[in-house]
Amino acid sequence: VCFHPGLYFAGSREDCKMKTLLLTLVVVTIVCLDLGYTLKCCLSSLLICKTFKTCPDGQCIKRWNNTDIFALKATRECAASCPPAKSYETIKCCAKDFCNK
Repeated sequence: VCFHPGLYFAGSREDCKMKTLLLTLVVVTIVCLDLGYTLKCCLSSLLICKTFKTCPDGQCIKRWNNTDIFALKATRECAASCPPAKSYETIKCCAKDFCNK
């Protein structure tokens, strides 16, 4: 009988070691899969974002045109890195889920 806190395995000592190894591999696999995390960004150009996308790149971007008096329209996208702003625009780059809303 093999006993771990919260787990109970019936079988020989070798079975216990094999089950412990298998459980360890499952936990390591779950942790490694989580390292492949991707960013969720808003892609809508409306004032209130209603379109989202999982982005493999590293940044969410929100871009405003400074010539728009009310600044109601913003372009939202994904990018590997933050692009330089042109003279007539403001760019906000961020790396958290839904940070470019």
